Amino acid sequence: MATNKNQASEKTGDFQEVIDEMRKDPEAAAEMDARRAGLGAAMRLNQLRERRKQTQAGLAKILNTSQANVSRMERSENPYLETLADFVGALGARLEINAVFEDEVVPLKVFEGEVETPATPTR
Repeated sequence: MATNKNQASEKTGDFQEVIDEMRKDPEAAAEMDARRAGLGAAMRLNQLRERRKQTQAGLAKILNTSQANVSRMERSENPYLETLADFVGALGARLEINAVFEDEVVPLKVFEGEVETPATPTR
């Protein structure tokens, strides 16, 4: 009977084999590398709050909510856009969402009252 540690090791090995096989395709390898770079560059909400030298309690006061709710927002894997906009707004910024294509970046109007911004060529 295999232990949980051995089972986990086997699963990791199987996954690594799949990754190694995918990396044989140069296009797939490039996409995997780009996604990994994007994930590394993305800033979590708690990191953004800390960068702005704000505490959870202080942000909760601005948002008129509890510190526990701010903690929940920061841990959320998929926050609502309105929640994200409120969080960023409480830090003194505005949330912008863009559709990024190979040849241009197009700002998306997500909330009522937003000022429309023209598209920007990327090349």
